[in-house]
Amino acid sequence: MKKPNIISTLLLILISMSIHAQGNFKINPNGEKDLAAVNEYMIAVQSKDPLQIENIHATDVVGYGPRWNSPRTRQQIVDSFNYIWGSLSEFRYERVRMLPVTVLGDEISEYNGNWVMVWSVFVGKEKTTGKEFMLDIHEALKIDKGKVIGKLTYYNELDTMIQTGQYTGD
Repeated sequence: MKKPNIISTLLLILISMSIHAQGNFKINPNGEKDLAAVNEYMIAVQSKDPLQIENIHATDVVGYGPRWNSPRTRQQIVDSFNYIWGSLSEFRYERVRMLPVTVLGDEISEYNGNWVMVWSVFVGKEKTTGKEFMLDIHEALKIDKGKVIGKLTYYNELDTMIQTGQYTGD
């Protein structure tokens, strides 16, 4: 399992260097508040509380991922978590790492603002098969006034399907 972590770390460094090279990326010096909001989000996920999930997201939040055709509203984000919670008998986050950053001066105005980059391993047990799976999850959460206003979530859906026996490669 060390190889995916090395690859993820190298990708993070390359992406960070690329953004930094553009001159619009810096560590958020006041990131403690944004980190607290993301911790609240992760507690809401782990406590399976749809009201907490709804409350941590702004009313006009836009979420993407893992598919690009998926701009999601706050209600769709809540519905997605309800589906995940219903599909798994147990789950947890492991090796959580967070980095608060600020993007300024980007030509795409939606990119500007405070973000928290989150890397973790999601460990779940699928209800119907009982199979446990491990999944590297990468999230970029845009935070404003203690709420998630933008969200990009990346993970390998195929890897999950293979680990749970839903896809055999045939």
